[in-house]
Amino acid sequence: MSEVHATATAPDGVRGVIEQINSDLQHYGVANRQVVMQTKLLALNAVIEAARAGDAGRSFSVVANEVQRLAGQAADAADLFQNRVQTRIAESRKLVDVLEGARLIDLAESLVQLIVRNLYERTADVRWWATDTWLWRALQDPTPDNIARATERLGVIHRYYTVYSDLVLVDARGRAVTTANGAYRDKVRALDYHTAVWFQNAIALKSGDAYVADEVRRSRSQSGRQVLIYGTAVREGGDTHGRVLGALGVYFDWELQGASIVRNEIALAADEVERTTVMLLDGKRRIIASTDETTLFGTYELADRGEARGSYIDATGAQVAFAKTHGYQEYDGQGWVGVVVQRHAG
Repeated sequence: MSEVHATATAPDGVRGVIEQINSDLQHYGVANRQVVMQTKLLALNAVIEAARAGDAGRSFSVVANEVQRLAGQAADAADLFQNRVQTRIAESRKLVDVLEGARLIDLAESLVQLIVRNLYERTADVRWWATDTWLWRALQDPTPDNIARATERLGVIHRYYTVYSDLVLVDARGRAVTTANGAYRDKVRALDYHTAVWFQNAIALKSGDAYVADEVRRSRSQSGRQVLIYGTAVREGGDTHGRVLGALGVYFDWELQGASIVRNEIALAADEVERTTVMLLDGKRRIIASTDETTLFGTYELADRGEARGSYIDATGAQVAFAKTHGYQEYDGQGWVGVVVQRHAG
């Protein structure tokens, strides 16, 4: 897979400038208030001293009162200026959030579309391999020789397609005839696939052009390893509309591939990595991949408001960007969503 690149984080740079302006403004406000207070205090002392001087201090008293009035006006003008600048700063922060949100939305969409395009190939794989002569022969006539040939064929596929942890051939009764990965073969043969969702859906398909895509789950035969199973019916003669003999399930190694996708496929800037969480959600909003592995298979409350893509600031102040897949060719992408959660620097 090719990386989804994050361009230079210009919004973060702008945000830094804005926050520096805000900090400088706060320092200015404090310094200005101190000057005003000192000026008013001096003017008050001058008024007191002028009163003590009697007629000789009357003209000085007028000047002192005028200084006090001007100090008050200066304070009011400074407050008005500071309030207006702070309003502009708040507006600038919102604009930066919009710009940053747009960048993160694009990253989220690129991420989810990258994996959906990859998984479309898995749907093509299972439909192609299900027509293999040795697979349908092993189901139609399960002699030791036919099963050995089917096992050999699955083994060759597994050796070259390393994204799969296993490929399982199941007869119409739900019993595994053979499997590609010898490490799991004993467990696979002990299982009853008749109750497996992917198997039930696969043998019910009306055509060899159709397929089923299961949800990400922990495999019973692989000691709880995370897998994504694609399946289709194996038909007599390998024909598109042939009699259903059983099913082929290919186990996409999600435990390895899912973790790699969210960690490696978005090239974040160095200062973003520690404050960014990248996730993939399935159609039920389950977290099926995340850079924070402690959240796996929990439910993420995405405030999408029914939108296909967007961004918002969550209750913690972090920027949340999301994009729902729009599928790839006839693969609908199962409603998956790419999510990027980024906390502000500092």
